[in-house]
Amino acid sequence: MTAYTTKELMVVALARELRDGDLAMTGATSDVPVAACLLAQQLHAPNLTLILPSGVVNPAPGRLYRSASDGRWIEGAEAIGSGYDLFELSENGRLDVMFYGGVQIDRHGNINLTRVGNFRGPGLANISFAVVAKRICLYSMAHNRRTFVERVEYLTAPGHLEGGASRREQGIATEGPVFCITPLAALGFTPDTRELTVRSVHPGVDAEQVIENTGFELPQPPPWPETPPPSSQEMHVLREVVDRTGILREG
Repeated sequence: MTAYTTKELMVVALARELRDGDLAMTGATSDVPVAACLLAQQLHAPNLTLILPSGVVNPAPGRLYRSASDGRWIEGAEAIGSGYDLFELSENGRLDVMFYGGVQIDRHGNINLTRVGNFRGPGLANISFAVVAKRICLYSMAHNRRTFVERVEYLTAPGHLEGGASRREQGIATEGPVFCITPLAALGFTPDTRELTVRSVHPGVDAEQVIENTGFELPQPPPWPETPPPSSQEMHVLREVVDRTGILREG
């Protein structure tokens, strides 16, 4: 089997969560979600529509750029929208998937992109995407106790709030976070308490490593299954079509 990097495994696992017909939008620094959308379009979701924060719709440059706001994404794109078009998505209920990373992510999928102590994060341009997007997929390039915390220090974007039915009780009708991918594991949410729970650990990662690097008690103890590695087809498309220059192999 072709060797793969952790980032490539994360992209493949995230791509498997996307559906044909989805309308998906990413944030600015989002090479993993962008690559996942482009891979899904090639493999099982040809009618998925990807919109970048710059307004680029369905880019096809044959390579990746680290920033989703890079102007070079325009090459081969189906259309170019405006900031008004992006914010209008907050009002029409058509956005199926939004991707979020976080300076902190807590046990209920709440997101802090604003501040931790004296550190100032990038914040969000439009918090309403976290409310109107039908599903939220989370990702983090760090899986440690500083990132995965019991409770975020600042609530930038709501996940499942206090857990259970609290999101809906606050008048938010959308599903909220459904998936989270990290360098150690793929996580989902318990159906009743809406807590992050391990769906699978990546090849070469043991359960104790995940437990030690998570800042809250995981609701379902191990043993956990192993994340299915990328197939030869997934790796071929990822490297030969989506990421020809090897951004995802650079770490």
